[in-house]
Amino acid sequence: MKTVEAFMTSDGQIFSSTDTAEKHELFLAKKEIISEFLNSDLNQYQSGTQRIISRNSIINWELWKAKNAK
Repeated sequence: MKTVEAFMTSDGQIFSSTDTAEKHELFLAKKEIISEFLNSDLNQYQSGTQRIISRNSIINWELWKAKNAK
C-alpha cells in the first residue's frame, strides 16, 4: 500500500497537485464574474474548446496576479 498526497477544495473535489487545486479554488471564488465575462459580447470565443481556453486563461492570469503582486 502507498500513501498519497491529495488536496481537497472547498467544494469537496480532490486533486493530486497543489497547482490544479489552486486553479479550481480560484475558479470557485470568481465563477460568477468569469461566467459573466464569458457570456458577454466582449468575449469573442463563445463556444466549445475556445471558451474553455478563455476560461482557463482568465483563471491562470488571476492566479499569476495573486502570486506576483507587487
